[in-house]
Amino acid sequence: MNLHRVLMVVAVSLPCTTAVGAQQVSAPLLQSVGVGTRVRISAPSLRRERFVGRVDSLEAGEMVLDTTGVRRRLGFEMGPVLVEQYRRVRVRTAAIEQIEVSAGRTTRSATIKGMLIGGAIGAALIGFGQAPEVNPTFQDFLKGAPIGLAIGVVVGGGVGYALGGERWVPGEAPR
Repeated sequence: MNLHRVLMVVAVSLPCTTAVGAQQVSAPLLQSVGVGTRVRISAPSLRRERFVGRVDSLEAGEMVLDTTGVRRRLGFEMGPVLVEQYRRVRVRTAAIEQIEVSAGRTTRSATIKGMLIGGAIGAALIGFGQAPEVNPTFQDFLKGAPIGLAIGVVVGGGVGYALGGERWVPGEAPR
């Protein structure tokens, strides 16, 4: 009986300790931006899409990006921008709303996204494909859906892993 009360007190106090710990989390450290750093810049006053490239030079109030960074997709290198006026981009530091620094290649989120999308598509294709043409029911769909789900998760996860992505962390804009 006494052990039961102790366990009840511990179970009730656990959410309180996690809430206190959550309040003590500090802000993420900002990565400094220097020449040669691969960055992703959000400057909505200049362009709606984000600028992605390697910092070529830092001048007073301006940053020059080289957008031809070597990127690989499915084992192939993405071709460089051949027109010089579009290759280098000048961005005023005052126009930068957000800047992120590349922390390297990642495959986790792309693999999970591929598994989810592949699983849904596989379940729908095999589930509907195995249903009879005359008077199909939801039970007929459920007979084929698990097989399609399994196949789709494996194929979609493989495609997501092959595509991969880039991990971005908050950066500190040079002023």
